[in-house]
Amino acid sequence: MSHLFLILTLLLAVSLSSSEVVELTSKTFGAVNKEGDWLLKFYAPWCGHCKRLEPTYNEVSERLKDSKTKVGKIDGSSERSLAAIFSITGFPSLFYVAPDGQTVYKYKGSRTAEALVGYVQDGYKSDEALSFWSGPFGIVGQCKWFLLWLGSFMFTLHEYLDKTLGMGPVPAGIFCVVGGMFVTAAAVVGMTVATAPDLKRD
Repeated sequence: MSHLFLILTLLLAVSLSSSEVVELTSKTFGAVNKEGDWLLKFYAPWCGHCKRLEPTYNEVSERLKDSKTKVGKIDGSSERSLAAIFSITGFPSLFYVAPDGQTVYKYKGSRTAEALVGYVQDGYKSDEALSFWSGPFGIVGQCKWFLLWLGSFMFTLHEYLDKTLGMGPVPAGIFCVVGGMFVTAAAVVGMTVATAPDLKRD
């Protein structure tokens, strides 16, 4: 009897985990454009509309558990770099990332389970995608992410140089500014090379 109970418990755990909404952070967000299509929700813990949407969103995840679509959520109040590249202006905000991992649609329809499931299954095809260049995975979106990351990194570096190594606030600040300019210039060159057209000579 105890073995049967254990087996049933394990089966229940597997069932629940397969339909669980994935909490994404800046460290795990890379999976979004590598692992097929995603339905994404940006939320904030204090947002009343987000709390009311949560049961519906969990139901959507349950309905899609046997499909290839993954369902994720992002705390936009703490993951500000991700909120910036998606140009989040309010919560909750819903997006669908197509199977190519690059094409993004902003969902503006009814927030019912039926409507959301229908959208990711076929409805997005009649909608207009966000511009790639200004979208989350385009040049503008990546520049936003880089600048926010650089600012956070330089702040941490300044604290380390000043407080831990005892360099002093002014020398540490100068070091960070010069270093930031160098890193930014290198990033601009890298982006220019990466996006330059491949010119072939006849």
